[in-house]
Amino acid sequence: MAASLKRYKKAAPSHHNLLERQEREAMDTVSHLLFGATLAGMAHLQPEVAADPALSAAILTAALIGSHAPDFDSALRLKGPDAYVKHHRGFSHSIPALLVWPFLIGGPSSWLWGAGEHAALVCAWTFAAVVLHVLFDLTNAYGVQCLWPFRRKWLHLDALCLTDIALVLLHGIAAGGWALGVWADPGAVCLAAWVATAVYAVWRTVHHAIVVRRVKRRFGRPLAVHVLPGLWWFNWQYVVQADTGEFHLGVIQGRRMLPFDTLPKPQDAEEHACVRVSRGTANVQALLRFAKRVYVKWQAQQDGGFLVTWTDLRFWRDKDWPFRAEVRLDDKLNVVEQRIGWHKKAWEPPYV
Repeated sequence: MAASLKRYKKAAPSHHNLLERQEREAMDTVSHLLFGATLAGMAHLQPEVAADPALSAAILTAALIGSHAPDFDSALRLKGPDAYVKHHRGFSHSIPALLVWPFLIGGPSSWLWGAGEHAALVCAWTFAAVVLHVLFDLTNAYGVQCLWPFRRKWLHLDALCLTDIALVLLHGIAAGGWALGVWADPGAVCLAAWVATAVYAVWRTVHHAIVVRRVKRRFGRPLAVHVLPGLWWFNWQYVVQADTGEFHLGVIQGRRMLPFDTLPKPQDAEEHACVRVSRGTANVQALLRFAKRVYVKWQAQQDGGFLVTWTDLRFWRDKDWPFRAEVRLDDKLNVVEQRIGWHKKAWEPPYV
């Protein structure tokens, strides 16, 4: 595996359209919609909801929209990939947005279904859907600025994948059974799904903390440790920045810690003129706004000029750096082209 990554470091980059290959950083839309559906199902624990089809439909509509609303910032792609990377999971996931989304969604949903007298209740369930969206994004490794404007830092727990198979199955069964009329009491079934979800999320978060401690013990006194979840339980990948500045990459499978590669401190690369010029481009600045473990390399091109590649090493995989900003410069250090985004499929690691 290490050899494949080293080949990537020497190889010319792909020229495929980056926008066609970008993966959405937000947790999978299907997951969020399933969470919204089971949240609306849990609302049937309230007698007035279970007895009023119009109110039930209003809450379902509002919960489905609210469970995805923070990701409406995907429209920023129209302004360019750098704007999307810079602001995605920012304001739309912030404290002010949590207060605004319920009124923008809950009010119209209650009016649409003729349940205007229950608008406050519909807004309350919408608020729950939006908050849960942000909390699930918080458990992911990409991060979220959920405390803005009080704190601009990107927060992330690194405990759950972008699309967690266990949660998709759990909520898919609960929501599907409700839609098919299988459950005599959908409120109780959906409540059980959410209780199991809470227990599962806590377990994964605690397990992540245990794995981080294992990695720290292995490397003594590292400057930084990041552990990201794999698609299957007990599988993780890590990046460690040693006190010498070099980076150690590896995977954890159960109790086995398997080193993958070691990258030297990129001090010499950062001093090159082409790297200094690329740092000022919009795409690189967007990456630097949230990246935790920045790594950069440059290559002289056969036709003249340079290619500078920036990445966040948290999101490494065995064959390349799937999230990266690339800047092409001519031999006079003029920027010719710049790109940023994900170069991977949804089912490929890392799952963020």
